[in-house]
Amino acid sequence: MSPGPVVQRLIGRWLQHLGRAVGDAPVVVDVGIGEGLAVARITGPSTLVVGLDFRHDKLVLAGEQLPSPLLVRADAGMLPLADSSAPVVTCIEVLEHLVRPEMALAELSRITVDRCIVSVPWEPFFRLGNLARGKNVTRWGNDPEHVQQYSPARLREALEPWFAEVRVRRCFPWLVAVARQPRPGPPAQPQ
Repeated sequence: MSPGPVVQRLIGRWLQHLGRAVGDAPVVVDVGIGEGLAVARITGPSTLVVGLDFRHDKLVLAGEQLPSPLLVRADAGMLPLADSSAPVVTCIEVLEHLVRPEMALAELSRITVDRCIVSVPWEPFFRLGNLARGKNVTRWGNDPEHVQQYSPARLREALEPWFAEVRVRRCFPWLVAVARQPRPGPPAQPQ
C-alpha cells in the first residue's frame, strides 16, 4: 500500500532536508542503510555510498536501489571503519531502534571527519501521525520497534557529548540534525 498524497509530500520534504545536509559529498557512509531507499534519493549518481547494516537481507535490497554501493554487514555500535575516515556520515531512522544509542553515537563520532547527519522521528508527532492513519493503534501510534523517542531537545542532548556543534532542524514529523566537530564523548560509565 503506497502512502497517500499528504504522507508523500511530508516524505519528499524530509528527503529534501536530508539532501541539502548531505550536499554534493563524493562519499557518504550510511550507517543503518536498511533498504537504501532514503540514501538513494539524497545522494547524486556519482556519489559513492558505503552502506552498513546488521541485516543481510536489507543490504541485498540496498544493492538494488543504488548504482554501485559498497555494502558491509556491521553493527552500528562497532563500525569496521578507521577513526576519522568518513567525511560525511548519515544515520537515518536508526537511533530510535537502539536500546543503547550512545554506543552508535560514539562510533558515529569516531568515524566522522566533517559532518554527521542524523534523522529520527519527532515525537510525539510521529506517533500521532501514525495514530491518525490507523497505524499501530493499540500502541497509541508507536512503532513496536521504536524503543527511543526523540524531541528536538533530547536529540540535541544525545548528540552534544559526541559533537561540538549540533544543529537540529524540525521537519515535521521528523528531526534532522547536522553534527560537526566530533569529540571523544563522555567517559565510559562503570557497568
